[in-house]
Amino acid sequence: MSEFFKASIKHNASIRRDRRLHKLDDDIGVSIMDLANLPNETSIFTEVAAEERPASSCTIRPNSTAALNGSWALSPLAPPSFSSAASRPAVPIQLHLSSAMLYLDHVFPFLFPFYQPPLIETGRQWLLGLLCQNDVSFHLASSLSAYFFSLVQNDGHTHDDCRDIVWNKLIEQMDLALSSIQNSISETRGTLLDKIRVMQDIGQFLVVEVIVRTEADWMIHLTPAMCLFDEIFARHEPKGSPSSITALLQALPSGIPPHIVHHKSLPNTADQSALIFFASLLLFVDIIASTALGSTPSLRKHHSLLSDLRLENVVGCQTWVLEAIASTSALCAWKQDAKERDKLSFFQLIRLANPISTSLEKGLAELDSLPSLTKPRLSAYYALGHVDRERVIATKIWANAALIYLSVSVFGWQVNNVDVQSSISRVLSLVENIDSPAQLRSLSWPLCIVGSMASTEQEQSFRRIATGRGALDRFGTLSTALCIMEAIWNSIDVDRSDWEISTALNVLGSPALLF
Repeated sequence: MSEFFKASIKHNASIRRDRRLHKLDDDIGVSIMDLANLPNETSIFTEVAAEERPASSCTIRPNSTAALNGSWALSPLAPPSFSSAASRPAVPIQLHLSSAMLYLDHVFPFLFPFYQPPLIETGRQWLLGLLCQNDVSFHLASSLSAYFFSLVQNDGHTHDDCRDIVWNKLIEQMDLALSSIQNSISETRGTLLDKIRVMQDIGQFLVVEVIVRTEADWMIHLTPAMCLFDEIFARHEPKGSPSSITALLQALPSGIPPHIVHHKSLPNTADQSALIFFASLLLFVDIIASTALGSTPSLRKHHSLLSDLRLENVVGCQTWVLEAIASTSALCAWKQDAKERDKLSFFQLIRLANPISTSLEKGLAELDSLPSLTKPRLSAYYALGHVDRERVIATKIWANAALIYLSVSVFGWQVNNVDVQSSISRVLSLVENIDSPAQLRSLSWPLCIVGSMASTEQEQSFRRIATGRGALDRFGTLSTALCIMEAIWNSIDVDRSDWEISTALNVLGSPALLF
């Protein structure tokens, strides 16, 4: 500890000299290189320089009871988490906080623009707890923030060398994160909270993997996440009853001492909010994955959860559309199995497709009949902004893409189909109302499905949509969606009589997970 504090004082003295010489602005606090090169094993809360904080002071870090309850408490300063403190200089707390805030304020909202939980549901504070659960999660988020910043800095005119360094550091952190997750799985004590947190770690890693390294084999990460999901809910649901989020939330620590009696519902704890978010995310990803795999969603037996979770709060698309997409995927799997057994009946196929089509048409009609949306009272106090209108627009786009998905599943790849062309025209009209690059990024799947069926005259419109985010075009899967569309548009002479949507989503050589 003595050597650690000496190194801390020396490091901070050097920083202060540099600030005096170069008149650095502390308001900025961090550069791309600072973010990208944070030490891998340091802890966000345990390495404030000794000169800035005496050894007898306190720091914020989870204690055993509070951490389980998803809350935080003051406890004495703990030793750093790495073994050789003298060999590593302490990282100023400003760098840690700057990278964390960049992720919380910009990167995460860009990834999930529709996720704006109200204050009475504890908002997004659980996300900070997630970053603090282990070092790798924090550094993975920091490196992702650095990469994001390298794309947007100076309108995208960042030096290529700098961006390459940040990219390499991000890949390094992803490899470390994967190794840490594997260790967590092998070392878990098997408690409910342990399993949930490992599932969340895998979910966080999967998002980064798909968003950044789009050519990666995402199935090797999604499969264990879904296995954990299935085990968690299968063991904590009432016997003979459908899956329910309520029973599982009640099984988590509430943070209220057992001797205190309360008669009103309590706000969610950080662990409960995190569970709701990642359960919603994994159900959504499973549905989208099924469209590329041509299979029934693996978690379909848990779809009774969808009505409780309200997926539009996380991904912007209302639940009834995603249920229709899941049912269409199941229909595709049934159709393929019937064809292989030479038992396919077109009339049976139509009979199974009709309820899906009816639910989509009815849902779209209800959305079209909605009055103009206004802000709810006190919305500025408990949400980051008003997104109801944006969710309705996004849901309409998803619903029209779902109609095309169903049409191809039943009638085949018919670009000139009147209903298909009508859906394409509606989507192009709806997209004109979206000016948020983040929201466009979240529409990768529906834009790819709709754009793949576009006529020659409509192709340029979809190119413009997919390339309209400037420097952030390479951040997310919309660029992959455009590559799929281009490959389909350029394969004019290919016989598509037996094509399915899964065929289109595999046109680049592997199944594309677009979210």
